[in-house]
Amino acid sequence: MSTSSSLAKNGTLQIGGKIFGTVFGLITFFFLLQFYGTEGYGYLTTAMTFVSLFAIIVDFGLTLTTTQMISEHGANEEKILGNLLTLRLITAFAFLSLAPIVALFIPSINAVWILVFICSAANFFGSVAQTFIGVFQKRLSLTLPVFAETANRSLVLVIVIATGYLCPSFAAVMAAFFFGGIVQFVIMLGGTARLVKLRPAIDFAVWKDIIVRSWPIGVSIFFNLLYLKGDIFFMSIFGVSAEIIGQYGSAYKVVDVVTMVPVTFMGLMLPLMTSAWTGRAKEKFATHFQNTFDLFALIAVPFAIGSIIIGVNVMTAVKPDLVLAGKLLAVLGPAAAIVFFGSLYGHVIVALQKQRIMTLGYMVVAALALAGYIIYIPLDGVWAAAWVTLISEVLIMILTFAVVTKTTRSLPNIRMFARAVFASVVMAGALILIPLPHAVLSALLGILVYMFAIMAMGGPNPKSLMRLFLPDKAPVMP
Repeated sequence: MSTSSSLAKNGTLQIGGKIFGTVFGLITFFFLLQFYGTEGYGYLTTAMTFVSLFAIIVDFGLTLTTTQMISEHGANEEKILGNLLTLRLITAFAFLSLAPIVALFIPSINAVWILVFICSAANFFGSVAQTFIGVFQKRLSLTLPVFAETANRSLVLVIVIATGYLCPSFAAVMAAFFFGGIVQFVIMLGGTARLVKLRPAIDFAVWKDIIVRSWPIGVSIFFNLLYLKGDIFFMSIFGVSAEIIGQYGSAYKVVDVVTMVPVTFMGLMLPLMTSAWTGRAKEKFATHFQNTFDLFALIAVPFAIGSIIIGVNVMTAVKPDLVLAGKLLAVLGPAAAIVFFGSLYGHVIVALQKQRIMTLGYMVVAALALAGYIIYIPLDGVWAAAWVTLISEVLIMILTFAVVTKTTRSLPNIRMFARAVFASVVMAGALILIPLPHAVLSALLGILVYMFAIMAMGGPNPKSLMRLFLPDKAPVMP
């Protein structure tokens, strides 16, 4: 099968997988709110956010490094993967074991200690499963990863609903994520073993190469988490109520769902961009980059504007008391849109092997975000957290844009971006002038108006839209 054909198949799989994953995630979110209320969801959000601080450190750039290293020409995939697996097992056990220990010494987190403990165990399996994703990304074969994620989310949903009706408890919710993580891990492990002879390995020369490549990513991720996850952590530290954190977490759930799209898509594009850049096929690299930029513009711009206009309607349709969450979405929605472009440029930096240059930039942004949380959350609470998040994402995008532009000496064509902005303005006008009784109807109206406005300006039509997923001349993978 040609690379373009593989991209076609896996582009479709990604879309389908993300649709199912989004649906399951949102249904689970809905039932969590119904069973445990906004305050209960705030407790769950606090525990999961705290553990995610350690889970992100666990990765230490190994997921991106895996994809990058095994995608290079002449790479010894079996040897690299075995050593990466050993490192992941060690880091996952070490850092996730720390989470419940550290929680004992933080009063606001100690209150949800049992949730932290179970969530740490659940994250262990999910973290190790991520090691294998590069094997499938390299082969442009995402059938099994999509199935594994769908199985995980399906099981979580079933357990949440069953326990919610039969024996509702926070521990049962975390147990759902624990068993879902195990299922995903088993499926990914079995699928990888059929493609690569998989066994943990210790080769210190390989470890040195992995660490040299991954530490700039790992350090960057560490500083990223300070502003990505620091908002809820510092709100809990400074005494923001679980009810308010639940409102913020509800709005942030929408952000999490939406930002999975660029991260997942860039996981597919990273091997292609790495192969094109290292193989000096700069025209192919530019094609991949421009197509991805255009696609992200078409999705991110209308989402940012739509979240400002109908954010309250959307969140109150989920639960009538989520008015504050809807208002917060007017800030967090644009932040999610910025993540699309930050993810694009951030992954390109990995393809260009310019991670070290960005380390200082991530450090500066993290320091500014940390200062913002500490100074302004005690004064303005949840709104300070939202605005610091948005400003941090903008700063990261600017820095990554500067590094990529300087390295590649090229700028993206903004024609499609400009069309997306204009069509989104038209969509906004329609949503304001034609108020509808339900958020779903408003969303459908917005989508239809946006699509017609885009096509009226000359594109993309459905055929050209598919080309954004399927470059005509994709590089051949090793």
